[in-house]
Amino acid sequence: MANGDIVFFGTPQICLPFLDALRCRWTIGLIITQPDAGSGRQRRMQSPPVKEYAQGHGIDLWQAETLSAPQEAAEAAKRIEALKPLLAVVIAYGKMIPRRLFTMPRFGTVNLHFSLLPKYRGAAPVQRAIAAGETRTGMTVFEISQSLDAGDIWCQQEMEILPEETAEALVRRMTETGPQFLVSTVAGIVAARLSKRPQDHALATFAPALRKEEGRIDWQLSANELANRFRAFFPWPGLYFPLGDQRIKVMRARAAPVAAQPTKPTSSAQPGKILAIDRDGMRICCGSGTVLAVEEIQPAGKRPMAPCDFCRGNPLPERLI
Repeated sequence: MANGDIVFFGTPQICLPFLDALRCRWTIGLIITQPDAGSGRQRRMQSPPVKEYAQGHGIDLWQAETLSAPQEAAEAAKRIEALKPLLAVVIAYGKMIPRRLFTMPRFGTVNLHFSLLPKYRGAAPVQRAIAAGETRTGMTVFEISQSLDAGDIWCQQEMEILPEETAEALVRRMTETGPQFLVSTVAGIVAARLSKRPQDHALATFAPALRKEEGRIDWQLSANELANRFRAFFPWPGLYFPLGDQRIKVMRARAAPVAAQPTKPTSSAQPGKILAIDRDGMRICCGSGTVLAVEEIQPAGKRPMAPCDFCRGNPLPERLI
């Protein structure tokens, strides 16, 4: 197996198990990450987790606002050239990398993406797959190109999406199995045991970043669609519905079998109509005559609670909007 340094591009917490796995086989010679950014209501400056990892392990670090700016691209090229790396690895970096940089390592630059490309190219592949009702997904190691997530594929690992699994839980599972998958793929690349193949661009789908406003419930959607969105948007942006001047966050929800409901939607029932509230939760009519069971909610500034506890002091309308 070839020896040499690896350059790592990444930013969030999810990168850390992969860095640990790579460091067991190769030297991480340089980590490139995004600048410190304001976080929370006070907008206090916070370092990216990858920066803290680099400082804690004595790894050379460079933070760049954008690699597209000539001065920063030149500085990055200088650092990479001095290292003469074996390979560069990208995971959730969040910025475009110019061709001048991704072609510098001996074996090029690879990206670990959390979908089975060409499906779900973009910033939120896990969330968009769950929201779409997919039952299978996976991880792809592919060669960086100048188009978004469109480079040749080196290797893929398929995974099942469990029936009640949230995006948070699925990402956690990916960080458990993904590091070994990445290491074995990188080893195969540098030992010339793997061959890459082009993506079928005609099959591409896209996974844009989540927007906060997507969390507002549209009761016209079916209960299954809303249940999938609940899983996909947990923990952020979450699902919520307005109640007067309050925003009520949904903490647990599932699609309920219509036949099992004591109060069933009629053909004239409007989506958003509350069918029943009891200790089992709140059943709400959704699109296509389906029923969503909301089992736990959280009013702003309060603890999560059962809907029946909330409605004791907060009368609910016949229909939510």
